[in-house]
Amino acid sequence: MGVEGEAMPDYVCSACFEDEDLGAWISRNGEHRLCDFCGRIDAPAVEFKGVCDFITACIQKYWGRAVDQMPYETAEGGYIGGNTWDTYDLLRDEIALSLPRDHKEKLFYALLHALPDETWCDHDWTCLDLDQALLTSWESFCETVKHKRRFFFHSTGSDDVDSYTPASLLATIASASREMGLVREIEEGTPLWRARTNLPPDRRDLANEYGTPPVEFATQSNRMNPPGIPMLYVASSRRTAVMETRVTRADVGRWVALKPLRVLDLRELPAVPGLFSDVGRQRRLVLRFLHAFAADVMKPVERDERVHIDYLPSQVVTEFLRDFAFPGGRLDGIAYGSTVHRQGWNVVLFAEPAHLGLQESNWRKVDPWLRFDGASAFSTET
Repeated sequence: MGVEGEAMPDYVCSACFEDEDLGAWISRNGEHRLCDFCGRIDAPAVEFKGVCDFITACIQKYWGRAVDQMPYETAEGGYIGGNTWDTYDLLRDEIALSLPRDHKEKLFYALLHALPDETWCDHDWTCLDLDQALLTSWESFCETVKHKRRFFFHSTGSDDVDSYTPASLLATIASASREMGLVREIEEGTPLWRARTNLPPDRRDLANEYGTPPVEFATQSNRMNPPGIPMLYVASSRRTAVMETRVTRADVGRWVALKPLRVLDLRELPAVPGLFSDVGRQRRLVLRFLHAFAADVMKPVERDERVHIDYLPSQVVTEFLRDFAFPGGRLDGIAYGSTVHRQGWNVVLFAEPAHLGLQESNWRKVDPWLRFDGASAFSTET
């Protein structure tokens, strides 16, 4: 798209681009110091043509050329059947390329003239991108378990390029979590806390009051478990534990991990790589989905008559992950950020009383996961 007779500037520096990955690529490859665009010598610079080639390659990872894929209808005035962008719109709107030193847009228009003069389309205009296919399938899954079918849905339907069956979606979430390094360990010796309200004075120091609820008392629908299937919810601090009860004062029991606890860790997902990173396209799209999935699972839910319905998707996911055969063994629980205390986090453990040393197992010897270390009152107002 070059302008005939116009000399192409030779070098551009990393500081001319706000994108960290693009700047890092220039820094790795730059051996020059003078930038022909900002006129400064404070950052590494590379040949302008090299930057244009790199940007073009990155664009082609996520968009296709309409001329290669889409039908063209002269009567309709262009390509039909999908979204299209020219290079200007791609840079301005889709990529939102930020050029902090380009006050007179010299760099932007130099890029526009040097990049391919194409009409761009979706990477494969006939189907959804992977993250969108997964997200659409997750929305369908939530609708199914909330309002259509709660049991025996695993084999319903079949996969296609735009949608996953519930069983395939759950397996994909598990596999993607493993591949992204989300199966982690809470270290042995980590203190974990559980708050209880309205305990009688003679029960406030008893370990079983702070352990996994007995089946007959597991009547409440929680984020990760339905009524009748007890799990142990513990927090990273006394303050977090009390705040999770939505009161200001409670008795808090302290547990200590006796072994590394294997958890699916949703507390801090890896950042979604940028468009100009060297991360593969599929990994970036899967991470985008996992961020959306985790945010949806962890969003606050009002404790009203809808709580039993709104928690259903996360309960089904938890049940699937609890029994999923991850390499290295099954999970002990799921860790997630607190929605009421940003500095804290929670973990739901698939722990039975025997795992807490509260009773003997009926089947085989069980090594305890946690040790009770006493209880005390705590107020969030102090």
